[in-house]
Amino acid sequence: MRSSSRPRTDRLAGFKAFAPALALALTGLIAGCAPFPTRTTVLPAGASRQSYVVDGRRYHVLTHAQGYRQRGIASWYGLHSVGLPTASGLPYNPDSMTAASKILPLGTWVRVTNLVNGRQVIVRIDDRGPFVRQRIIDLSYAAARQLKMIARGTALVEVRSIPQPLLPHTAAFALAPPPLAHNPLGHPPRMYLQIGAYAQRSRALALELHFMRLGIRPLRLFPVQRAGRILYILQVGPIAHVRELDRLSGRLTSMGFLKTEVIIR
Repeated sequence: MRSSSRPRTDRLAGFKAFAPALALALTGLIAGCAPFPTRTTVLPAGASRQSYVVDGRRYHVLTHAQGYRQRGIASWYGLHSVGLPTASGLPYNPDSMTAASKILPLGTWVRVTNLVNGRQVIVRIDDRGPFVRQRIIDLSYAAARQLKMIARGTALVEVRSIPQPLLPHTAAFALAPPPLAHNPLGHPPRMYLQIGAYAQRSRALALELHFMRLGIRPLRLFPVQRAGRILYILQVGPIAHVRELDRLSGRLTSMGFLKTEVIIR
């Protein structure tokens, strides 16, 4: 839980005072970027429980976060979310180092690393979302600012669960990039959209040919061994921009491929 000693009300009021000006300053940037994902303005019923439904889709919350690690695309809360209730019951405060996840238990602490610049933040999950395809976490304004992703709107990140930090106040904080580790991957992140994993090679080959004929490329098809059996992975990429990935994801969804996922290497 957040420390009651933090001046939440004063800080929120202060942000509201300059939010209109900041929103105006960011208008040009926002116009040139993909739309910022937002959480629902109406809190989904049972969002703090193990299962809940949003827009007809059921989400299952993990029983625990131990060992959780995922790479994907992060977004940040739009300014219009200021003061709206979160799944934890508290209003969204853009100055707090918090985040939303569709599946992590509320109260989970995670370390978020920007895979492009190496910057890190530690945040507490206190809300549900983002309910936008191909996004794994929605960050507060303060956390997004520390990761240097405000102007772009999204970032390629790695999210790892951690034990609750021992801090003077129950608040998350930003970590400086590790020395000489501008890019934690050692190379520019490569983004792929995985279409599926198939037990039959003939099925994977037929789909690869089908997508090539539709102009969806470049494609990667390769075998992996999982649980004692071979699966054939079909991916599109590398994809240069999140906007391009979103367009491709929407196209595949309209074709009935509903379980595509982002892979970052």
